[in-house]
This record gives sequence, C-alpha cells and structure tokens, in this order.
Amino acid sequence: MESPKKTPARVIEVPNLKAGGHYSAAVAAGGFVFVSGQTPRDEARQIVGDTIEEQTAAALDNVAKALAAAGASMTDIVKVTIYLTDLNLFQRFNVVYATRFPDFKPARTTVECGLQGVMVEIDAVAHINV
Repeated sequence: MESPKKTPARVIEVPNLKAGGHYSAAVAAGGFVFVSGQTPRDEARQIVGDTIEEQTAAALDNVAKALAAAGASMTDIVKVTIYLTDLNLFQRFNVVYATRFPDFKPARTTVECGLQGVMVEIDAVAHINV
C-alpha cells in the first residue's frame, strides 16, 4: 500500500511585512498556517504606537496581514502565544485582544519576557482548508 503524498510546506510571501531576521513571516503546512511572532512594526520596521493598546492593535494587524496572504483570517486561528514585557499590562492588552476575537476564543498562552523595544509580540497558528 502506497503512503499518501505529503504536501510540502510553503513559505507565505507577505507584502509589506518584512521579517526582521532569517525566518519567514508565515509558513503553511499540513492544513495549518504558522505565523511567526509579529511585533508592532510598520513596513519600514519602525515601531507603531506608544501604548500597549496601540502596540497590541498593530501587532494583531500584522498577524492578520500574514494570514490574509495565506488565504486565511483571524477567525481561522486556533492557537495564539502572547509575549508581554510586563504582565501588569495584561488587562489593558486583553481589552484590545478581545475586540479581535469577539465570538471564538482561540487557545492562548501568555508569557512575560524581554523584547527589543516593543511591549508585545504575538504568534499564531491558524487552520485552513487545503
């Protein structure tokens, strides 16, 4: 019996979203899209926003851009990891985050860590129909 053909992973090219290092903004594999950690940076890699609310919105916008380039959307997300420089910012972060997931609440992990010049970074895994 022949084993099923495996579809190779594919790098998702995301217009106007440059990776800041040797990685892809998103990769699709096995019916999922894996979005690398997105920070609140614009196309020129400049930080967007001075508050946790502004930076959360900008980071989530970048997650949405990566998903759209893969043919997915925020409603396809099944798991999110949040990195905050200060867990005391969690409640303020969560107010903005909740507006992006009003009905479905993906699984989520939140950790406190050091970040370079930003208050928040967000990565996500979305399920897509292939």
